[in-house]
Amino acid sequence: MAERDGDTLREAPTLDDADERREPGATFLRWAFVAPFLLWAIVGFGALLGRPPTAPAELETLSAAWHMWQDHSWAPFRNGLSGGDQPPLTLWAILLGWQAFGIGDVWPRVLGLGASLGTLWLTGSAALSLWPHRAMTELYARILLSGVMAFVLIVTMVQVEPLGLFFTTLGFHALTRLWHAATRNMVSLFWWVIFAASIALSLFTIGNAAWAMLPVLAAIAPRQIGAGPERENAAGSARIMLAFRPAWHMPLILSLAPAIVLWVGWILSLRIAGLPADFLSFGNGWFHQATEATRRELWSLALVPVLLYPWIVWKTLWRAMEKQLRARAGRSFRLCLGLLGVTTLGGLLSGWQMQGMIYIVLPLSLLGARLLATQEIRAKDFHAIVPSLLALLLGLFFFLMNIIPTAHLDALWRQFFDVPLPIWIGGIGMTSGLVLLVAGYGIAQLSPMHLLSRTIQVAILPVLLMTCVNIEFPFNLRQFFDLEPVAERLRELEDAGQPLAVFGPYRGEFDYYGRLVSAPVSLPDRAAAIAWAKANPAGVIVSYFDGSPLRLPALPYYRGVARDRWVAIWPTSAVVETEGKALDSDF
Repeated sequence: MAERDGDTLREAPTLDDADERREPGATFLRWAFVAPFLLWAIVGFGALLGRPPTAPAELETLSAAWHMWQDHSWAPFRNGLSGGDQPPLTLWAILLGWQAFGIGDVWPRVLGLGASLGTLWLTGSAALSLWPHRAMTELYARILLSGVMAFVLIVTMVQVEPLGLFFTTLGFHALTRLWHAATRNMVSLFWWVIFAASIALSLFTIGNAAWAMLPVLAAIAPRQIGAGPERENAAGSARIMLAFRPAWHMPLILSLAPAIVLWVGWILSLRIAGLPADFLSFGNGWFHQATEATRRELWSLALVPVLLYPWIVWKTLWRAMEKQLRARAGRSFRLCLGLLGVTTLGGLLSGWQMQGMIYIVLPLSLLGARLLATQEIRAKDFHAIVPSLLALLLGLFFFLMNIIPTAHLDALWRQFFDVPLPIWIGGIGMTSGLVLLVAGYGIAQLSPMHLLSRTIQVAILPVLLMTCVNIEFPFNLRQFFDLEPVAERLRELEDAGQPLAVFGPYRGEFDYYGRLVSAPVSLPDRAAAIAWAKANPAGVIVSYFDGSPLRLPALPYYRGVARDRWVAIWPTSAVVETEGKALDSDF
């Protein structure tokens, strides 16, 4: 039998449908409330225990903080040189922690861990503020955020994104309270102060991209400000439009004033101190050279879907969106769409390409929570098969790495991509592959009854992937990604009075681990390297190379690995005698 529901024809509900649509019990809701924080803890503490700071962006940040520490400077450093183009707040927070707890990489990572926890909590609070009549949006928003790859990646990262996302979420939550809660007098003043503080803190964390996000969104005034929370199917739902409203825009201008004053004062103070700084380049990646950390090539935007895994391939969420397109979007939904637009704009204007697009996970989590909390989506058998399939394929890849000879894979890789296979691929163990295959298959086979439990099921997938990475590091991958042996060797050479240089771009990979007094000189090409070698006969040059370390043209001081390539420390005499061939990228 079938029945008419509005303009759509649907099947009459069966007994299974009734069980599915039954409200979850109180015990299950308590577990669902804890679930996103449990996923956060698994990723965060797993990374702290198993993985050292490895990403180029992390090492750049630690290097800058180290040089600021030893020079007693509050101006950020880039490649060992002081300047004002880098937002300083993350570095200041690291220095304050070092002052209290001593120098180490635990505090900078705990800083990101705490910021991520705050973001997770505020996202649920913002969802509840937007849709107070839909309490389930709080749970869904936190689950969607804790189970998206972008958030899982930055939970313990030593870089600006954890703090930047936290301050952005804090400012948006303040906006939701001012926009919807009909606040008055001191309560309204409190939230305006919170919004003003979040703008200033965000500006000094991520730079000029902050101007393109929350201030732009706040300038879009709803027709009914402070009219109370949105109600479904309310007549005359407020539209968002551009219009000057003194009751709204005058407090907004006043709230932006402290950030403007601090921004102008900071740049001018750096100029007075004789340091290079200007307003346009403050945190703007378009004014800096592309680095391994930022991947500033336009093609990196094609990797943004990876940041949105697994929700971008979850059919249930797309079905919910399809249903929403047939209905009218309310004020809160439009506000989140506006946040999605400004975070996308801010990410593009930041100049950091894929790295700058991480902030879109906030509006997408809120929009997804609204879709899932207000629509009835029937369960499908093995509904998580597509997201789990990607985990299974990755597990199969890790498994095959222990069967197929690495040399054969490297030859095929060079044939198709004309670049060598990263050497750490050969270090992948069997454990991660087996865990991904077994756990991914098990998750794919599950078909829970309630939509909330199905959402938690899919959110486990990126946590599973990151946990397998954390398992691999202590036993197999640490030897490739731990740069401390190379850095310690450089420190010994520096203590012996030998000048240091790096062939090619250098962004401070060894400065923090080696506690180097001065950053090595970056030599852009072979001619510059040979000239520097002749001028510094007692110096050493660090170079990266691919291929066999047995075919080196001379004897280096040290040979090791650094992430995906071999690294060698050459005496300048070897560079001069080989006419620079020791610095070749392939042997």
